[in-house]
Amino acid sequence: MLAGIPFFSPIDLRIMSDSRRLTRFFILGILTCFLFFSCAQAKGKERPKAENGTLDLSTWDFEKDGTVELNGDWRYYWKELIPAKDFQDDLVSDPSGFIPVPGVWNGHILKGEPLPAIGYITYHLRLYLPENTPDLAIRIDDGQGSAYSLYWNGKLVAYNGNPGPSPEEERPEYLAQTSSVPYSKQVDLVMYISNHYHRNGGFQMPILLGDSAKIFAARDRNRMTSAFLAGALLIMGLYHMGLFLFRKKEMEILWFSLTCLAITSRVLTSGERFIGEVFRNVPWNIFIRVEYLSFYLGVPFMAMFMRTLYPAQFRKTSMIVILSLSIPPCLSIIVLPPALFSYTLPYYQALIVFGGIYGMIMLTIAIFKGLQGAKLMLLGLGIFYAAVLNDFIFYQFHIGPGYLTPAGLFLLTFADAALLGRRIATAFNTSEELSVNLEKKVVERTKELAEERDRTDLLLLNILPKPVAEELKVKGSVTPVYYKSATILFTDFVGFTKIAAEMLPKDLVEDLHNCFSEFDSVVSRLGLEKLKTIGDSYMCAGGIPNTNQTHAIDNCLAGLEFQRFMNRIEKSKSEMGLPFWELRVGIHTGPVTSGVIGSNKFAYDVWGDAVNLASRMESSGKPGYVNISGTTYEEVKEFFVCESRGKVQAKGKGEVDMYFVTSIRPELSLNGEGILPNEKFESLRKELNLKLEAV
Repeated sequence: MLAGIPFFSPIDLRIMSDSRRLTRFFILGILTCFLFFSCAQAKGKERPKAENGTLDLSTWDFEKDGTVELNGDWRYYWKELIPAKDFQDDLVSDPSGFIPVPGVWNGHILKGEPLPAIGYITYHLRLYLPENTPDLAIRIDDGQGSAYSLYWNGKLVAYNGNPGPSPEEERPEYLAQTSSVPYSKQVDLVMYISNHYHRNGGFQMPILLGDSAKIFAARDRNRMTSAFLAGALLIMGLYHMGLFLFRKKEMEILWFSLTCLAITSRVLTSGERFIGEVFRNVPWNIFIRVEYLSFYLGVPFMAMFMRTLYPAQFRKTSMIVILSLSIPPCLSIIVLPPALFSYTLPYYQALIVFGGIYGMIMLTIAIFKGLQGAKLMLLGLGIFYAAVLNDFIFYQFHIGPGYLTPAGLFLLTFADAALLGRRIATAFNTSEELSVNLEKKVVERTKELAEERDRTDLLLLNILPKPVAEELKVKGSVTPVYYKSATILFTDFVGFTKIAAEMLPKDLVEDLHNCFSEFDSVVSRLGLEKLKTIGDSYMCAGGIPNTNQTHAIDNCLAGLEFQRFMNRIEKSKSEMGLPFWELRVGIHTGPVTSGVIGSNKFAYDVWGDAVNLASRMESSGKPGYVNISGTTYEEVKEFFVCESRGKVQAKGKGEVDMYFVTSIRPELSLNGEGILPNEKFESLRKELNLKLEAV
């Protein structure tokens, strides 16, 4: 009874009494296994620890003894950021004292007063290394404080964000760091840490030092494991979300999908923090919220999943209590700063522990009642909590096989998926039995389906290239293809939004239709492939799906024709006193991957950095011009007159060589006008493709 709400019925209590021995045995087994792993991990040569800011590793054999954590008492200088070189030259005054590493500085006593969480500090450790050591590397598994920089004999070897003496000068960041370090018999390690954004400040994660090959191999294993877990969970989440969209009555599918997606987000924003590495410019404030929120949301999502599977055991009143306790911390993440909402973490960890115990008790009851899948669910939940126990031991004492919570979550979701799959399979089997009675209707529909298939084939040819459509019909899927060289063309109407706002919808659509229809005609005639239109933008490509050597030339011809057509439109509109659109064209050549995406509406598309750079060519161009990259220029310079623009700043790409294509070379154009290609132009273009066929 909690606040007048009964959790268990008398029948449940009797069953719990019968299952008490099984539950005790299960929990004892988990504890025994992980204590065994922890003890096994702790065996071996005793790890040295720093004393009075010095760590002597002169007798340590990195090849035989393995990696070592640079733990112990480091010198520290509170609210000082001392140049790293001063430590090498022994120009530093006495430290503020010695502080244990790893550990938070909150509450550490300095001059009779405890240190606050907010502040900045310089840590220093003098390290003595043995002779004849292998190549060395360091590893820091996560962030320190809110930001840090680590110097090895004055050389910056690892950093997260930018530590500073004030919130304005600090840029927080959490990322795992691995770096090779040069050998020196004596090493001065200097760590600058600042914290102005979190409830805890300090040197919270140990520095691992060891054989470079082993350190980097361990990093790669961690990354591969995290990538596998994230990929597997994401696929399961998206698959079941798609399944729910077709079977919206099956709420357990929805809750399972949301659980998978929440865990995926957690894996991507913690540990190796792949998302943080890819988007290092995104504010830390956003990442920390996503990390906490994905962790916190797992509790209500999993609780609702259990409720939909076993409603008799996981009663409505129990769910109300769990949701009432879990939703406020989730909301605090959204509205409060990290320094405040991070205080909810210990409370939420306790909620997870007690919620898990409640869940295992209810699943044990379900097992004794003979409910389908309860054993598998209990096994998955037990493994997950064993992983949580291991991580607690590892985080507190740094013994054990390492962080296993992501793997435990994966096994839990895998057990959930297996149970869900079994239920869905049962439903499908029932459906198959019912379908036997519909045999007659199936026969009657066969003819209609054949006719529908013919119409579908025709429609498919209208939206996909013929080779791709044929592959899709034969295989049921399209294999992605990598092209070493293809050319992408983007267009965009300048001033479209302003002019479109003053036009009637009918006139707007008619003008766009006329322009894009002309573009389609040019693209088809030159053997290019139209990919898509997005609003007032048009995208096509050459060299796909059928490869050729002239795709860059063909796209430049198309771009020039587009501009000539728009010039005719401009002249016509000007004579009538009507507003007109100007066109920017951007072209780039490079490797791409093509494929078909979508399940209900297929779309043939290309991906790769070449696509992004082609888009930058368009946005960096000028109205009325065809703007190409330096790569494309090298392919077409023998055919066209080009005007160099030098290096132009492109968003997200830095400075890029760009050229304007002004016309066809006079000697390769009809009447030397530079507008239409002559026979010599066509002959040279044909020779290029003949070379490709010969290869």
